[in-house]
Amino acid sequence: MLIPHFNAKSTNMMIHPLFRRWKTRPFALIVAEGTSGALEWAARKGHSLVHADLKGIDAPGCSLPGVDFRGADLDEAELSLAELRSADFRGATMVRSTLIGSNLRRANFRRANLREADLRRADLRGAKFLGADLRGVRLTGARLDGALIDWRWSAFAVELLRRDPGCRDDAVSVVVDLAFEKDERPFGWLRELLRESETVDWAVSVLGRAMLPTDNAPELLRRLAADVAGDELRFDI
Repeated sequence: MLIPHFNAKSTNMMIHPLFRRWKTRPFALIVAEGTSGALEWAARKGHSLVHADLKGIDAPGCSLPGVDFRGADLDEAELSLAELRSADFRGATMVRSTLIGSNLRRANFRRANLREADLRRADLRGAKFLGADLRGVRLTGARLDGALIDWRWSAFAVELLRRDPGCRDDAVSVVVDLAFEKDERPFGWLRELLRESETVDWAVSVLGRAMLPTDNAPELLRRLAADVAGDELRFDI
């Protein structure tokens, strides 16, 4: 447990206790002007945030690149505009957390619970989501290049299709239907996607460009995307 030196005349300083999940005693007491400063100081001093209880924490704009949040409770956390590139969120719970505009490039979200998290306009390039629960996550305007997607849920598919130039006329209706799809079973959204024969080639072509060899895209979707890509190639020739 560590309390850093501070100017006693400062009126904005507060003591911020940091707890582990399922523990009743704090592992650190940090004096700082705000929660963001407390977390940043803890990270700089080498305090592990693995399994930290940070539920509902209010730390917008914090700078915590590469910090280890494995197994942490970040439900309903406010982390908008945060610097979190290469952070490790494996196994963390982040239900209804807010990370609008945050830098999450190359962050690891494997097996994290991101249900209803807000990742609008976040930088997710190269981030890893395999095994994450992505039901209800918001991705509007996020940067998705090279992200390792978990295809069980429709959130990434909806955003990839929505922003594609071919999303017009009948395609718009398909995207809207996917966005409001109520089937929460893994890959249940594919039924809605594939039943629209007029737009299926366009849809699988768009999604195929985001697939990576190590993701969990179903074989059916891979085959359809490969067939469409082959047809387009033959047409170009």
